[in-house]
Amino acid sequence: MKIYSDDPVNSESPAQRLGERAPVRPRGGVSGSLRDLSSLLSVDGNGDSNKAVFRSATMQDIYAKAKRFAKSTATVLITGESGTGKEVIARVLHESSSRAKGSYVRVNCAALSETLIESELFGHERGAFTGAVDSRPGRFEWANGGTLLLDEISEIPIGLQAKLLRVLEEEEYERVGGRKTYRVDVRVVATSNRMLEQEVADKKFRADLYYRLNILHIQLPPLRHRRDDIAELSTHFFRQFRSEAMVPITSIADETMELLYAYDWPGNVRQLRNVIHHACLVASSQSIQPADLPALESLDNPIPENFFGMTLDEIERHVIVSYLRRNNGNKTAAARELGVTSRTLSNKMKRYRQLGYAA
Repeated sequence: MKIYSDDPVNSESPAQRLGERAPVRPRGGVSGSLRDLSSLLSVDGNGDSNKAVFRSATMQDIYAKAKRFAKSTATVLITGESGTGKEVIARVLHESSSRAKGSYVRVNCAALSETLIESELFGHERGAFTGAVDSRPGRFEWANGGTLLLDEISEIPIGLQAKLLRVLEEEEYERVGGRKTYRVDVRVVATSNRMLEQEVADKKFRADLYYRLNILHIQLPPLRHRRDDIAELSTHFFRQFRSEAMVPITSIADETMELLYAYDWPGNVRQLRNVIHHACLVASSQSIQPADLPALESLDNPIPENFFGMTLDEIERHVIVSYLRRNNGNKTAAARELGVTSRTLSNKMKRYRQLGYAA
């Protein structure tokens, strides 16, 4: 599988890869077997060094859905908050498909300027604009016979969306400044951390393009809604980064793990990864302690001033989390202040995890 970065510094010229040839003809895909999940998935798209790990039933269902969708050639829209692993699922779709031996090309739409993105997607001919000293194929050409990931699709300018819709519908396009029609055979996967329905309502995204992209849809839940994954992800990242520690470290302390469970992780898996990385670098004992977590105040979920709309379990959970944080994750001290035994407190925290809460 070829994986092309959207970093021009680390990518060889697309002309070197493809040559300046006639209009592209579709390449046939070759069926590929799916590798073990732990060696396949990538949290942030940087390859196997960042493997995704999950145990929750929710993610197991999503993974199974992705494998089913991979058998189709239809476009897939993957939505979810930033850091939830949308590219992880995009890679599953590619690796599980008949295009697995073709190219996997990622375009970060949010990182490209409005004037650059059309050329990046469709290529340009020599002299098409100032600085276009050579003809250059675009990402659709690179991905011919494979998969093209349009990351953060909502950032594509609305004026360019019509041309994108055309290539999805008709599988053909012209380079910027060119007249020759190129035909491509590309499976498009798009991601967004925005609600595209609202973008359509606000006239920022074309409705016809949204419907074309949303033939198959996968919604990724935030980490706070799949807390069963926190312990395994924390352990995985700990194993990945502990070699960078200044002292030998062998584990994550129970008190620290309780605090990790208790946090709502607005930055999702990516944020958890960075927190564990930081803790491994600053740890001064054999196990990662609560004090090793970065800026505990930034990991604070304060007790809400208004409890209306919350269940009794949610209210109790907030109170317990507050006392745990005040005592740096020490369950014995927190239980003493709450007037319960440590065993009672542990049982309550276990029950919250079973309910999908954290404590």
